[in-house]
Amino acid sequence: MVRATNSISNLVALILIKILFFATPATCFAQEEENRGSWASEQATPGAGEQGNNVGAGNTSNFTTKTDNLALPAPFGEQRTPGELPITNYQLPITHYQLPTQVPENPDAPGVAPSLQPQPSTPGEVPFQPQNLPLLPLGNQRQAGYRANPGITTINPSAYGKSWGSASVGLGLQARTRFTNSADGVFGIGIGLGDARRWVGLDLGVTITDLLETPAADGTVSFKLHRQLPGDFTIAVGVQNAIAWGNTDGGTSPYGVVTKQFRLQESTEKPFSQLYLSVGVGSGQFRSELDILNDRNSIDVFGSVAVRVVEPVSAIAEWTGQDLTVGLSVVPFQNIPLIITPAVTDITGKAGDGSRFILGIGYLISF
Repeated sequence: MVRATNSISNLVALILIKILFFATPATCFAQEEENRGSWASEQATPGAGEQGNNVGAGNTSNFTTKTDNLALPAPFGEQRTPGELPITNYQLPITHYQLPTQVPENPDAPGVAPSLQPQPSTPGEVPFQPQNLPLLPLGNQRQAGYRANPGITTINPSAYGKSWGSASVGLGLQARTRFTNSADGVFGIGIGLGDARRWVGLDLGVTITDLLETPAADGTVSFKLHRQLPGDFTIAVGVQNAIAWGNTDGGTSPYGVVTKQFRLQESTEKPFSQLYLSVGVGSGQFRSELDILNDRNSIDVFGSVAVRVVEPVSAIAEWTGQDLTVGLSVVPFQNIPLIITPAVTDITGKAGDGSRFILGIGYLISF
């Protein structure tokens, strides 16, 4: 009887050992497959309240890994991939480490803890003391100057022009017109298109003439294509009075011009800092007075030279194709882009009936 009881007990123990050693891995494997499916489903579907456009490459901080209905936020900045194993419930042993509490000794002074105070390494050395030093401006930095540059021509066109982001309004006055004693004035607006530094700029201008008699009854439209080149060169082609209405005496005037800048000083704050030379050819109003009277369709040369005497003032002399003009261009205010250009024209008497005073006022607009 005792032997039968022992046999039955041994059989029961053997069955229990088989269950413990072979049934448990299968159950764990089934649980792992369930967790892996939950992880794949979480990657494919944004969580509640999560914006779909926030789920993408480099933005994984909103993903969660679920195990046994416990949501664990993925670590910030961690890159998760579909092949990564999910977090499981296995308990890892935690090892307790004892941090050292003994402070290391100073090798230069046994028995003394190291000091953070600046100490001289030799008996005669002065200890270092931090100081607050003022920040000095860089040598190539320039203080804010004038918002506008003085003009480099009075009547003639230069190769410079406006590009996109700039516009202007202007007023021109003359004490008297040629062969009369009547004063007159013009009003103009201009706007720039394109980019003269990268491609080409287009300067469009509309001028209203005869302001003192019949305002807006006469006027013209002019344009200029201009391009900035290396070496401080600029070239331009244009047509003055390309479109006209009413009675205008200028006529259509095509032209081409080249402007060269010479830097005489490192800074415009110094006197005589820049020199500008403009040379061009054109027809229409650039012809001599004799050719105009005889209706000869000729081409003549015009040119201008300007010296930047001081930063806000330029002195200008130019040959218009007909006569000599001299004047000044002044920026009277540092923070206002206003340019005033008084001049005297027809000085030599080769055109007109004597010298005449002219005045130009312009205002620059940036947008």
